[in-house]
Amino acid sequence: MGLTVNVLDDLDTHNLHAAAQAAMQENNAIALIELLEMLWSCDVEGANAVIDAVLLRLQQLRAQR
Repeated sequence: MGLTVNVLDDLDTHNLHAAAQAAMQENNAIALIELLEMLWSCDVEGANAVIDAVLLRLQQLRAQR
């Protein structure tokens, strides 16, 4: 839940770079999927940039398996 809270805080302050960077540094695929689900279903300004980062990070983690 920490990732989601941090990203929402960053989005609230319009810090899209920090929100995307937090997603790119996450190693927990479940946390990323939960964040993706929340961002996908909510109308949060700036969410698309973070969704892109989450999807990219999930691809990276999958490639490492």
